[in-house]
Order: sequence, then C-alpha cells, then structure tokens
Amino acid sequence: MSDGVMTQEELDALLAGHASQETSNDFDINAHLTAIEQDALAEIGNISMGSAATALSTLVNRKVRITVPKVYLSTPAMITESYPVPCIVVNVGYIVGLEGVNLLVIHEHDALVIGNLMMGEDGTNLPDELDDLYLSAVTEAMNMMMGSASTAMSELFVRQIDISPPNTARRNLAHDPLTDGSLPEDELVVTIAFRMEIEDLVDSTILQIIKIDFAKDMVSSLMPPEPEVDVGTKEVSATAEWADLRKQPVQVKTPSPSSSTEPEEAQDLGNINVDLIRDIPVQVRAILGRTRMAIDNILRLGPGHIMELESMHGEPIEVFANDRLIARGEVVVVGEQFGVRITEIATPRDRIVSVR
Repeated sequence: MSDGVMTQEELDALLAGHASQETSNDFDINAHLTAIEQDALAEIGNISMGSAATALSTLVNRKVRITVPKVYLSTPAMITESYPVPCIVVNVGYIVGLEGVNLLVIHEHDALVIGNLMMGEDGTNLPDELDDLYLSAVTEAMNMMMGSASTAMSELFVRQIDISPPNTARRNLAHDPLTDGSLPEDELVVTIAFRMEIEDLVDSTILQIIKIDFAKDMVSSLMPPEPEVDVGTKEVSATAEWADLRKQPVQVKTPSPSSSTEPEEAQDLGNINVDLIRDIPVQVRAILGRTRMAIDNILRLGPGHIMELESMHGEPIEVFANDRLIARGEVVVVGEQFGVRITEIATPRDRIVSVR
C-alpha cells in the first residue's frame, strides 16, 4: 500500500482473506438458521441479485455476472475490520410486502467502474475517489438494480414488494463505522456474499447485510405452511414440500389402486415468471467423470496420455448450471463435435442438495 491507496492486488488478497474468515469465525450459523432457511436466503439472493445484474448490464452495456451467494453470520464491527478500504454503503428499506432494512456494501473501485461506464467511458480511466457526479451515477445504478430486484422478489413471493429509494453513502471503513447507528456494532447479522464480475473490469465481492429476525421473517413468508393431514392421508415432511422455494402447499393423500400420481419432476413449481431471468447468463458444464492422481503422476502427463476415470462406461454424466446439478445425460457425436443428450432432469431436491 502506498500513499494510503490500496492496489488491486492488495484488495484481491484482502477479499480472499475475508472469504476464508466466513468459515473461521466463532459464529455457528446453524444455531440461528436452519439449513433450509440458509438455502432459502441463498435462493432469494440468487434470484433478486440475478435480476439486478441484468438491469446493471443494460445500464453499463457490459456483461455482468453475479454468482450463487454464500450465507454466514458476522457483525458490523467484523465487517468493518475485514474491509478497511473506501466502500459504498447502500441502505435499502423494504416498506411494502416485507418490512426491514437491507444494506449493500460495494468497494469504491467497483462503484467507480460502474459510474465511468454509465458516463460512456471504457471503465479504465478512473478518478482517485468518488465525487458528487460519480456518486449520483452510482446512486441511479443502485436505484435501477434494487428496483429490478424488488420486482423479481414480487414474482417470487407472489405479492407486491416495494422498497424506499436507496440511500447511498461513501464510507472509508479504515476509520468510519459501517453504518450511522442503524445497526449496533456487535449485533449478529446475516451476511450474504456475492461475487460480481463485469467482463475484464471488475472481479470483486458485494455484501448484503440483513438482521437475523428480518431474514427469518423473509423465509417464513416464502415457505409454505406445513401441509394439512386428514384421516387416511399420508404425513408429509414440510422440508420435502419446500422443493427449491417454488412449490405451493399440497395435501398428499394415499392413492387408490386406480389412481395415478405425477412424478416429482412434473409437479407445479409455483408462480415464477421465467421471463425475468431468461437473459441471465449461466455457465453450463458437463462432468464426464472424476479421478484422483498424485502430483507426481500429474507432472508426467503429456500429449497422448490416457487418463482413466472412476465412472463406468455407459453411466450417465452430470450436467451443472452455475455449479448446480440440473440434469444427467449421455455423450453423443454431432457432426465433428461432441454433445450431451439429456436423459434425466434433476429433481428439485437434487438441486437444493447440489448447492450445499
């Protein structure tokens, strides 16, 4: 660090250190949030911030990618200590449909890139710090992003959800507190970390901070109530009915011999508006097989070497979208290229398990 300015390399190292702290702190998230609640918060964040990324991509005319988040517990004091650099803190209040405060923490360099792109520049010739003009541009970007996120959440929660205009402030966390007193420094909060990429200009972390009570209220209002059980019906676990946040509560009865039931994959996934997420880019990959090798054997690899995989010939291969299992299939040859023919769609339960 020179003249109090942190280089990008130092910032990357700092963010990596903060990521490792997520799992090394003394706070057991399982004591406050169940695994289902954690998955639900991650899914809510994934859908809302995915919609926000699409809105930002339109504003800056660049591909914006926000990855599946990580959920953990922290305190405002620990976050401030982990990010001793200038940041932009965005305060968003939910006023209709949900009631609570949502804080977003964005590194100042990322905000400068966003503001620069919105002004028609290439995102490289940046000022030393955020002035009033850039802060106004970033505030407008946050307003558009969070408006798009609230629209996506309205579709997810199947009711209107409105937010107050975002309040954006610059804070140097090297000596400023994270908030102006809206959150006690030692209060446990739910922290959701997203990785944001803007082509080759930004590869950084966005933090979403909400109170534990607000997080629980958000999940409970989304999750269906425990299904009713009548005489002659089967008892069904509420966890099974959750099915990736989208199923509605159902009453499952013991089928008669003449009745037929639909497979889990064919059941209704709820009132999601797919149009909101059609343009969100995802990375699709197929895993042909896995193996373990000693480093000595890896160093001996060369052209023509045959590597044996643990999977058996003819076994289905797994297809992932953004590290989430979505399907299984088989390898086929199309012209002079290889392809994957889908033979099985992963169940909602498989998709939940694959992100844990």
